[in-house]
Amino acid sequence: MGNKPIALFLLEKGARMDLFCAAMLGKLDVVKAAVAAFPGAHKVKGPHGIPLLAHAKRGGPEAEAVVRFLEEIEKT
Repeated sequence: MGNKPIALFLLEKGARMDLFCAAMLGKLDVVKAAVAAFPGAHKVKGPHGIPLLAHAKRGGPEAEAVVRFLEEIEKT
């Protein structure tokens, strides 16, 4: 979790992209689409019980927009 070079390497080798990886990599369009399709998806715990927002925060500056989006929808 939070290791972008390893995540990118694994994705290049055929690993599955999931919502938590998308959040860490700053893929706002993917995160928004998942939340729109499955309301409440942002509240589901990921691997090891880690929340989606924590994954996004591990993404650093590239995931800042995802962090803001998730923080905003968690207020509602």
